[in-house]
Amino acid sequence: MAEGSYQSLVEEMQAVKKLLMLQLLAMGYKQKHIAAVLGVSDATLSRMLPKGLSKSAPKGKLGGGVDLLED
Repeated sequence: MAEGSYQSLVEEMQAVKKLLMLQLLAMGYKQKHIAAVLGVSDATLSRMLPKGLSKSAPKGKLGGGVDLLED
């Protein structure tokens, strides 16, 4: 596989990861829980998202109590 193909694949995987994070936020998961599951700090996750996005995300849990991690 050519170097350009690898770079393109990496960029696509990063985009998919961001979409999944946005979906989890939209579903009401807390940013700190998403960060913990991904194995990154809350600050790193914040830098990956558009400014102010996580503050405008809906609060609460999906399906009446499903959570990524216990508090």
